[in-house]
Amino acid sequence: MNFLLSLSENDKRLIFALLIIFVLVFVLIGYIGYLITRVMKWQGKKLDTVVADPVITRVITNKKHFIRYARKKNWRLFFKQSYIPILILLTGALVLIIRDAICKDFAYNVFDYNKTGFGTIMFLWDFSGCVKQEGVGLVLNWPVLINTPHLEAEAWCSYIFVTSMLVGGIWYLIALQSLIARTIRMFRLSTTAFEKTLEGFNQNQQYAKYVASQNPNPSDDGSEPTE
Repeated sequence: MNFLLSLSENDKRLIFALLIIFVLVFVLIGYIGYLITRVMKWQGKKLDTVVADPVITRVITNKKHFIRYARKKNWRLFFKQSYIPILILLTGALVLIIRDAICKDFAYNVFDYNKTGFGTIMFLWDFSGCVKQEGVGLVLNWPVLINTPHLEAEAWCSYIFVTSMLVGGIWYLIALQSLIARTIRMFRLSTTAFEKTLEGFNQNQQYAKYVASQNPNPSDDGSEPTE
């Protein structure tokens, strides 16, 4: 309590802002998790498209055959979805290697913000001086802005490399997530599509329905009418 009383209004505002950011981060993580779950369900259902016809037409009649067929279709679809992001990743890496070889600078930092790195087009802050100890108390300060977005001709390689890594990497991860979602769906369908269940089954009721279907008119038993 004494610590709070010793803080200035500026320090209290900073602590409050940090708490708000902390809460928002947790809320954001929760929404991202929910979104990933929903997306994976949608991605998994794409497996139904490639395996539905053989199952419905009874070309596939057992679990083992289904898993073998579905796995082959699943990986084939993954390769189809992932070859473009892999090409993007390889292109970005090749650009960096060629640049380093020409300049003979294999220690090149692609994230540097001093003229040659991707950091030149980002907002960057220095957080090292945010918390300082003075006497028996702590002094809180806002982080210092050390770079504002601007383009540098010498940083062209970092722009291509980092952009390629981000676009190709995210695209590839989505394709990989789709593969995992379809795999989960595959094992789930391998059980539900061929399972036999007696849930709600009653033998006597089934027999009664069969008898009723064979003799739809109960009064017509084949005997002669009596006077």
